[in-house]
Amino acid sequence: MRNHDTAPHPSLWTDTAVLAARSALLMARSPTTLLMAAAFPVILLCLLSVSFAKVVMPDASYAHYIDYTVPLFATMGITFATLSTAIAAHTDRTTGFDDRLRTLPISPIAPLAGRIIADTIRNLATLLVVTVVGIGLGFRFTEGITGVIGYLVVPLIYGFGLAWFMVAIALSAASAESAVAVLNAVLLVLSFLSTGFVTIGDLPGWAQPVAEANPITHVIEAMRTFAHGGEPAGLHVLATLGWALGLTLLAGYTAVRVRARQA
Repeated sequence: MRNHDTAPHPSLWTDTAVLAARSALLMARSPTTLLMAAAFPVILLCLLSVSFAKVVMPDASYAHYIDYTVPLFATMGITFATLSTAIAAHTDRTTGFDDRLRTLPISPIAPLAGRIIADTIRNLATLLVVTVVGIGLGFRFTEGITGVIGYLVVPLIYGFGLAWFMVAIALSAASAESAVAVLNAVLLVLSFLSTGFVTIGDLPGWAQPVAEANPITHVIEAMRTFAHGGEPAGLHVLATLGWALGLTLLAGYTAVRVRARQA
């Protein structure tokens, strides 16, 4: 007699695809979530550009400052949207959805990876909306289709790595509200301590090393180069990849371990 193992085996790719589709469907059923993800950076783009354009670049045109700041607001949109990734992961944990998944023969990485992949699609939508509004205000691409692709891909890679960090924090936090409050403050500080609003030379001396190491600076500078040319984007792209890979590996490992201990 030969024993046949008829139990289904976990498949990382299949399980991740199914759970990503589930998360994407939930987002599609909640248009308010998608609207808010795009509305926040668009409002900042319109208001802060009007306020700072002639202060930061008094001799330049308004469109020139729009060229300078659109990458920042697109990146901020992706950055702060990852807070909703953290909230959703925490909600799945506290409402019992994770408990139901643990009774199924699925990969332990799939529930987290599926959510993050779906949220990457949301990030792309946010990025496109902010860029289209920026084009309406004067933002222009000058480096052809290759530049457009690079401009879109770099912040999505960054957002993917940051989402893993957010999920790791959310799974470890006792309260989603307290975690989001702290993370919101940290992300806001990082956004301002970057080269998003002003050049590196216009920042105080103590802030310049922070801005140079800030992943948001590298994402923004790479996007500017892909959109308008200038200094080579290679170092900024490598720095962005380094941050994204490091966050994915370290935070991803932490998130999976924390989730396993909660079983």
